[in-house]
Amino acid sequence: MTHLFTYGSLMFEDVWNRLVKGNYLSQKATLKGYTRRSVKEDEYPVIFRADERVEGVVYYDISAEDMVILDAFEGEYYERTEVELLVKDEMIQACVYVLKEKHFDIIDPKPWSEALFATEGIQRFLANYKGFLNY
Repeated sequence: MTHLFTYGSLMFEDVWNRLVKGNYLSQKATLKGYTRRSVKEDEYPVIFRADERVEGVVYYDISAEDMVILDAFEGEYYERTEVELLVKDEMIQACVYVLKEKHFDIIDPKPWSEALFATEGIQRFLANYKGFLNY
């Protein structure tokens, strides 16, 4: 079983529940040593190493079957990486999808807005990414 830190569309139940089959406990978490940025002309963010921190959600004990689905959803632009997260006052091990350096050209320099995604972006995201319903 694997814990997974999410920092973008997968933090939202409307997206998460369309992908995974299991029901997972989750908590807010912080990832240090990374930054989150928007993707050029798209709704979702990416993360990469930097001297910053990213707030997100960790899902616990993801099944192998659901990890295969999540790997396919994230695609070739990302590498699943082991990291340490801060959850409340405790450090835990988890995986996270990090943008591969060879794809840094898709990064928009502006920060990604969780609030803007929640109010506007999620509808466009769900409309544009219907293919993930087939996993």
